[in-house]
Amino acid sequence: MEAMVIADSDGMPLASSGDAYACDEVAARMVLVGPRISSFDGTLLGDNKLWNVEMTKVRIDGSELLVCAVGGTAAARKKHIARSAAGALRILAV
Repeated sequence: MEAMVIADSDGMPLASSGDAYACDEVAARMVLVGPRISSFDGTLLGDNKLWNVEMTKVRIDGSELLVCAVGGTAAARKKHIARSAAGALRILAV
C-alpha cells in the first residue's frame, strides 16, 4: 500500500497515511467522480504519475466521506478499504 486517505465531499483529506502527495492528489481527483458513483476501482492519472486506487463512500450523519486506498494489490486495497470504512463509521458515529 502506498497510501490511505479519507476525504470529505470537497476533496479535503480528513485523515491520511502514507505518501502525502498521493493522499492530496487522490482526494482532490476522486471528489470529481465521487458524486456520480458509490465506488471506484481503477487508475487515476496525475502529473507524470498514476495511482491504482479503490474508493468507497460512507455516509455519516448525512455527509458522504470518500475512503480511498492507493497502491498495493487489488486484494490489499479491498481489505484496507473495508477496515478503514468500518473504523471511520465506528469513530464518527454519534
